[in-house]
Amino acid sequence: MKVLHMISGGDKGGAKTAVFSLLLALDEQIDITVACFMEGVFFQEVQELAVRSVLFRQRFRFDLTVLPRLVRFIRAEKFDVIHAHGARANFICMMLRFWVKLPFVTTVHSDYLLDFTDKWYRRVVYTGLNTLALRKMDYFIGVSEAFGRMLVERGFAGERVFSIHNAVESERAADFCAKDEFLARYGIAAENKTLVGIIGRFDYVKGHDIFLRAAAEIARGRADVLFLLAGEGFEEGALRKLARTLGIGERVIFTGFVTDIFSFINAIDVNVCASRSESFPYMLHEGALLKKPAVSTDVGGISELITDGETGTLVSEGDYRALASAIVRYIDDPALAARHGEALHHHAVANFSKAKMQARAVHIYEAILTAERAANRRFDVMLSGYYGYANSGDDALLDAVINALRRERPDMNILVLSRAPAETMRTYGVFSINRLNFFAVRRHMKRTRLLVYGGGSHMQDITSTRSLVYYTFLIHLAKRRGMRVMLYGNGIGPIRTARNINKARRALEVCDYISLRDPESFAFVKKIGVRNENVAVSVDPVFSLDAPAGLALPADLPALPDGGYFVVSLRPWQYNDAAFVDTMVQAVNYTAATYQLTPVFIPMHLMDLGILREVARKTTDAHVLLPRVFGYGDIMAVMARAAFALCMRLHGLIYAVRVGVPVIGLVYDPKVANFMAYIGDDKVMNTSQSDAGALRGMVDDILRDETTARERIAAQRERLRALAAQDAVVAVGLL
Repeated sequence: MKVLHMISGGDKGGAKTAVFSLLLALDEQIDITVACFMEGVFFQEVQELAVRSVLFRQRFRFDLTVLPRLVRFIRAEKFDVIHAHGARANFICMMLRFWVKLPFVTTVHSDYLLDFTDKWYRRVVYTGLNTLALRKMDYFIGVSEAFGRMLVERGFAGERVFSIHNAVESERAADFCAKDEFLARYGIAAENKTLVGIIGRFDYVKGHDIFLRAAAEIARGRADVLFLLAGEGFEEGALRKLARTLGIGERVIFTGFVTDIFSFINAIDVNVCASRSESFPYMLHEGALLKKPAVSTDVGGISELITDGETGTLVSEGDYRALASAIVRYIDDPALAARHGEALHHHAVANFSKAKMQARAVHIYEAILTAERAANRRFDVMLSGYYGYANSGDDALLDAVINALRRERPDMNILVLSRAPAETMRTYGVFSINRLNFFAVRRHMKRTRLLVYGGGSHMQDITSTRSLVYYTFLIHLAKRRGMRVMLYGNGIGPIRTARNINKARRALEVCDYISLRDPESFAFVKKIGVRNENVAVSVDPVFSLDAPAGLALPADLPALPDGGYFVVSLRPWQYNDAAFVDTMVQAVNYTAATYQLTPVFIPMHLMDLGILREVARKTTDAHVLLPRVFGYGDIMAVMARAAFALCMRLHGLIYAVRVGVPVIGLVYDPKVANFMAYIGDDKVMNTSQSDAGALRGMVDDILRDETTARERIAAQRERLRALAAQDAVVAVGLL
């Protein structure tokens, strides 16, 4: 693997240390080259490392005349990945994308919105350009878990964000001078004095003003403390003035930029970070190596290194009084300071080693290259549906369609549009992208032959018009990209407005094949004027699923009743009538008392738990409530042992029929009534007109002749399973 790292060349301090650590760790396993754009501190020192470095000198920050030479270099060297560090490198990468077709990754070492706070024009121009450049990058690495979350919260695609901690390199702490020698260098008379230090560039974001205000609080009560500031920057003049204004000018020593930072750390007694924003700062790492007690503001990823009260002390950002109090506590209690310093050292060395950084970085590069290979290959089928929303029915649909297609063509290359693509890839072994990333969807459509809507009710506006707009838009987009389109075991309707009916009709007209899961959907399609001749009645794809082997129950399932039980699956619905919950309670209590059966409440979606708990609380006898949404195989295993299933969700009914269990359908949506009619069963109750007496009668019909009820369901199951197999044959034919 060949990776080109790009950085301005003028970086120093923590950023330089972080990149140096990464380069040295990676160079043992990866062919590394570093490109710089100025002959600053970083470039001068990187040449002393055992890493190849090259200079593309810019005359000024936005000098793009280096691009042609850089492009030729990248093409000649045949790099696999380009890895940027910092705003200048990000900007150059944004320009390179026009000529270089490689994956671009950037490490976000700090909060990019706070990087340029010293002057207004830098804040406007540089921050704006860096933000734009970041949006053009392909992958992102935060130097802490917190920074990874920050990027996702700001709209960066979660599946493209990684995290990697800066490493603690114990060997770096071996070379430092004695405390007396270091203090003599700066003319500091520190006999019988406690030294409190802070390290970092003088920038608003580093909170030196907060540190000085804390110093003033401490100085009012004691004369035995000196305060050392190591660093340089635009804010130095203002900070010196603030120290004088606070009356502590003689107690504060500005050391300037310190090259041998461990000599500084060795000299101080308490290590302080007062930053307003941080990623995973090296000043705390370096202090940990020398076992210095640390007091820090609780920002960024610092809590991943410091556990308050165990490996140091954390205070709220900006709270200089709390900062002062924590520092004084360590001054007054040297034993506590030593204990926390020792604990911080052990935690840092054990958890943030060079080996772990190396392994994590290599893993990230491999994941990027794997994703790029997948993203650039051609696909047979793009599967679209309500996938990645932790809904049992839709998860079962996705698994059913994938399995059915691969039974027909084992080598089929499948791409899935999902709300949670990373989870979808892990669970189903397919490539997946975010269903709302239309740029990625459009790009992949150019390399995919067939769009398949795998199950579900896409063409409807009863839940919202957004669903219908989304799915009709994808159909037209696919056709413009030259793809074929198939609706695979879909339900159609209800569609209430003329405008939405027109949208649906136009989309359905251009589909290459439409397989519908019930006759009512077929009738609706014809009713709205669709003239497409390639429309057929099939069945829900879930019927193609094999029942779980042996129908074994999951290990973490609550204990099921030793005697018989029946299943209840409900969902909240805005049109349930006011008496619906009481009706369900009456039916459950009646069944339990009359037939000595225990109710087992099964959620199919997280939102179902509320209404199930409400009914369960009101039942008079024992019950079992599944505490989470189990996989469809687990739910089928539970249902297979039930006397019958009372279900509101369509796929609850389908699971029950699939394992041969009699059902009662609670109709909240026409799709439930349509399914019950399709299997020739009239045991239905509308949730907007609940009827406890009618429900009791349906229970009696099933349980007084359970054998006949099961035989009828078994016959329907075999008919529907045979129908479900045909859709995969049609899909492969369209290829």
